[in-house]
Amino acid sequence: MKLHERLMEIALNRSFLIPSCEIYGTVGGFYDYGPVGCLLKRKIEERFRQFFIKKDGFFEIETCSVLPLPVLEASGHAKNFADPMIKCKKCEGEFKADELVKGVWEKPEELSKLLKQEKIACPNCQSTEIEPAGWFNLMFKTNVGPVEGNTAYFRPETAQGIFLDFSRVFRNHGTKLPLCIGQVGHSFRNEISPRKGIIRLREFTQMEMEYFFDPENDKIDGFAGVEHEQMRIMVAGSERMQKMSIKEAVKKKIIPNEIMAYFIAKQMRFYIALGIPYEKFYFKKMGKKDTPHYSRGNIDLEVETSFGAIETVGNAYRTDFDLSSHSAKSGVDLKVFIEKENGNGEGKSEGRKVMPHVVEPSMGVDRLFWCILEHTFREKGNGKEWEWFDIPPIIAPYSCAVYPLMKKDGMAEKARAVVAALREEGIDAAYGESGSIGRRYARADEIGTPYCFTVDYDTLKDDTVTIRYRNDGGQERVKISEVCGIVKENLKKGRVKLNG
Repeated sequence: MKLHERLMEIALNRSFLIPSCEIYGTVGGFYDYGPVGCLLKRKIEERFRQFFIKKDGFFEIETCSVLPLPVLEASGHAKNFADPMIKCKKCEGEFKADELVKGVWEKPEELSKLLKQEKIACPNCQSTEIEPAGWFNLMFKTNVGPVEGNTAYFRPETAQGIFLDFSRVFRNHGTKLPLCIGQVGHSFRNEISPRKGIIRLREFTQMEMEYFFDPENDKIDGFAGVEHEQMRIMVAGSERMQKMSIKEAVKKKIIPNEIMAYFIAKQMRFYIALGIPYEKFYFKKMGKKDTPHYSRGNIDLEVETSFGAIETVGNAYRTDFDLSSHSAKSGVDLKVFIEKENGNGEGKSEGRKVMPHVVEPSMGVDRLFWCILEHTFREKGNGKEWEWFDIPPIIAPYSCAVYPLMKKDGMAEKARAVVAALREEGIDAAYGESGSIGRRYARADEIGTPYCFTVDYDTLKDDTVTIRYRNDGGQERVKISEVCGIVKENLKKGRVKLNG
């Protein structure tokens, strides 16, 4: 069994994931997060907020998932957000055409010619009777209200809501550039043939930021603190992996400006902190063919997995395309006035109007979730007779578990009091009574729980409990009164071993 097949089986059996609408046979491209997976996903999102938004004093908003047609006409999605599709005449299966053929093409007619030349067969039934390729718009269409004709779509990205709200946020929060707005939310893409579990979904979660800045000043505070970070990068047209500093990549124009470079450096630190090894991810500078017409540079982050390399982050220098497009479509001037300080410090008297440029770091939650599972998964061995997850404590679904050695003699009551105290402190603590204590430890390891507390007969005498560390199984006695503090301190340090 391949690793991704085993992991999906484990994810389903350990309540990380649940196929959506499972009792009705499920629909491709939709997954629910179970009790364990939901905790992990929420903690990934919260780490993003802490690391990318709150730490730098940026703003977070939450925008609607349904967008009226004019918004998506202005953004270009109504016309251009489509994938090439083919249909098998024999089995009527529908497939994403560009994944079946190699070669250069721009129009569906050219793609159809390549499909015929290479004698591409249907992945389902192997028939070569394929209908000509065409475009399939990936947005979910709906109608607003009871009157037909009020066309709207579920948003294909969270970014457009940020662009639409930019002007008001700018006015309400200081009227200064740069201004960064972030958002965590669901997006929707009606994929032709979703597969690979949660790698390609029709409903997914994005963590996006739009950094608005004066195009005449593409510097950012904090760049000096990251400029020496070493990144692994592959430039389009070359299969050679290069290693260079963030500063060097900007100097060579591989990264378009210091702003994008700053976010790329932070993404490196973020991924490593979440359990993705440095040598297992790299950045990829997109070529002109794969770079949107409005962009002055796209750089993806790709992670090596059992599915192959998958894109999990997209960094784009979107220039002023979105704001200018919405300004033209809506008739609302989205330029902002940049005031200039007087040299004598007596106030502000002059300035200019500019259409801000934008650097966009866009991160997928679901794909990152899967990558964390892949790269923290551990086989049996080294004292463990079960598979387990070495998930960093700060994002572990449950921070700890509390178990009574046995249900009798007041141990269960004492253990429930300990778990209640932990939960009162905002700590995600699991509780279990069934099975041997060894089996309960194994179940905790299997979902990545870093610490287990056991209430036993000694607890009834001296109010101490045993803490067991996940990675090495090491144990020590601690006072019940110190349990909450110990968990918080261990989470902060990332401690997963007795002497670690």
